[in-house]
Amino acid sequence: MNIEATGIPGRMLSPAAKRMREYRRRRRRGMRCVTVRVGEADLEALVAKGYLAPSARAEPYAIQEAADAFISDALLGDT
Repeated sequence: MNIEATGIPGRMLSPAAKRMREYRRRRRRGMRCVTVRVGEADLEALVAKGYLAPSARAEPYAIQEAADAFISDALLGDT
């Protein structure tokens, strides 16, 4: 049951429930999470190639999105 869709006021999901919901959503989409170590040279390359804004070098979500886009382009080709 989707709590947000039911409109039940005052019902909050625990952090664990939110993580599990996200995990299941990724699995349904055929996605897997992996840990990738990114060094300073990697960040510089992502910026140079236009995947990462220079101002976003310290933002984990921006780095994640840039790495996702780079990997997709490298494996699937630029479309």
